[in-house]
Amino acid sequence: MLAADREPRGVAPAEGRKPVSLAAVVTAFPLATQAGLATLRAGGNAMDAAVAAAWALSVCEPSASGLGGQTSMLVRRTDGSIRIIDGQSRAPAAASLETITAVQQRRGHRACTVPSAPATPDWAQRQYGVLSRAQVLAPAIGNAEDGYPITQLQHRQCRWVAQCLRAGAAAELFLADGRPPPVGSTFRQPALAVTLRELVRRGIEDFYQGSIARRITADMAACGGLITAADLSACAPPVETDPLSVEYAGCRIVSAPAPNGGPQLLMAFNLLKELAEHGFARSESGWRKALALAVSAAFREREHMSSQQPALTLRDPLSRDHARRVAAAIAGSRKLAFTADCAEEPGDTTHLMACDQHGMIVSLTQSIQSVFGAKVAHRTLGFVYNNYLCTCPRTPHAHALAPRCRPRSNIAPTLVLGGPAATPLLALGAAGSRRIISAILQVTCDVIDHGRDIVSAVDAPRVHGLVGGKVWIERPAADDALLSSLLASGREPVIRSRHSYAMAAVHALQFSPDGGVTGAADPRRDGTAGTFQ
Repeated sequence: MLAADREPRGVAPAEGRKPVSLAAVVTAFPLATQAGLATLRAGGNAMDAAVAAAWALSVCEPSASGLGGQTSMLVRRTDGSIRIIDGQSRAPAAASLETITAVQQRRGHRACTVPSAPATPDWAQRQYGVLSRAQVLAPAIGNAEDGYPITQLQHRQCRWVAQCLRAGAAAELFLADGRPPPVGSTFRQPALAVTLRELVRRGIEDFYQGSIARRITADMAACGGLITAADLSACAPPVETDPLSVEYAGCRIVSAPAPNGGPQLLMAFNLLKELAEHGFARSESGWRKALALAVSAAFREREHMSSQQPALTLRDPLSRDHARRVAAAIAGSRKLAFTADCAEEPGDTTHLMACDQHGMIVSLTQSIQSVFGAKVAHRTLGFVYNNYLCTCPRTPHAHALAPRCRPRSNIAPTLVLGGPAATPLLALGAAGSRRIISAILQVTCDVIDHGRDIVSAVDAPRVHGLVGGKVWIERPAADDALLSSLLASGREPVIRSRHSYAMAAVHALQFSPDGGVTGAADPRRDGTAGTFQ
């Protein structure tokens, strides 16, 4: 059964849908959820569970994330403090407009940033976890060796990019005789299992300075890539930093700073609040229109950032005055001047959630950017390289293509706090490129403003506003009132099927006053949620 045909899934079936537990894991694949829950049962905390699940997703969801990508996460510590662990990657030192063409930015060995995915979860788990590296990697190794049945969604994703994968080593790793693996067939990754075992035995340092690093640089040299031994060796530990936050509807929305997508998300919350003052949210269709306009405006602001003004790192773009100015411009003009829509492929990222009975919450997103990243892989190490350089503008910009630049990202691990005690209400994040922002915004508002439970909010039809004037609308939200209003504003509605893959995948936790937690996995992917007492 296709992902779009499934019923919405909340907590594990045995638990029903009422919050009965203090610990939970939500991921995009059943085996990853099981890995997180097994880690909790083994005495691990939320960070151990999140990292075990992240490693498992690197195996079970190779189209979305893996050793060749990057990771960022939000951590609520047991004392209530909140930190961002920013593992955003950097371009090779040789990256420039002269060494990388526009075509090479999209796929192939020159599209890759230096992978930070191995370093970030390992560092976070050593800082905050209580189990060993071997324990949190064990489920992933088992999944790679034993394999798992290919899902409808995975088959479909392979079919989308099969022609690109056939050109290199990725065909040997991810195709069956040049074709997408059949649904239900067992997919094993022995090469990746060996690599993961080497990381257990030699440490993550081997990926950056040891035998694995030497094999990566040899592959890059042979295939025309730019990543060198010096680039790998220079890969620093993730940066632990403070989050950004804004107030919305009596709650505090907390997310990750640039180059993550948190600034766009928080600006969209500010704009939504101001657009309501202009009467946009007085009806269901008006609310959906306001969501689309807020998201498109937030991304339009990012597109206009110059190289002298780091993308939305200044306080002013998140101020109420700035939101008022932008909202007034939206409300006062039927047809704004649009920026051309981005021609990027649908992003393929993964997001997971974990919490424990001690109050630790981890919201973790990892990605290789596009579906199967750069469409190239390391034959003997078994992983796909990212194509994050496709997000770097070729014109002056804070994240323009340059040596060791940090590509911009839409990753936005998020926490919603309520009341004077800053009590966690929601923790969530999403996969799906720019739709990450619109999906998190809509799910959060559905809970806060409309009183939906988290499972219903994740299941609900979505809208997404593009910077070029198009608005994507999932059925059945595309009613006559919304379509007419959008057309009158100079927007171009694009109707998507119910539970469309293109509309992002939110994984979330909702906390109840009695201390219980409910998990929600998005029916637009293969995810599941489970709880643990």
